[in-house]
Amino acid sequence: MTHSLDNAPVDRPQTGAVSMMRSGFEAGHELNAIQRLAAVTTASHWRDVVVTSVSTDGWIDLVDVDSQAESRVWHYEATGVSVGEPVSLHDQYSVLAVGQALFSVRTERP
Repeated sequence: MTHSLDNAPVDRPQTGAVSMMRSGFEAGHELNAIQRLAAVTTASHWRDVVVTSVSTDGWIDLVDVDSQAESRVWHYEATGVSVGEPVSLHDQYSVLAVGQALFSVRTERP
């Protein structure tokens, strides 16, 4: 027997990964365990970037150290970054590393 979320009753409580996807783990909000594990185990997808601006509405502008490509990320609360600070960005899983802290971010390319 095959189970499908498409046929699941709307009022049925969701558990596991489905629950995580529907409970505030959108990009830029809470970092879930699967996203954290995927990011830390795929080292080749991290880019060294420098913070070029930080806005009060959660947007952080970044520039890639090697390519000079610009990126823009958003997190729902303050990350504690400062202009000029070196940080790392994982493009595949949308994770920003500030020191040892990891943040889920919404990524926007200008």
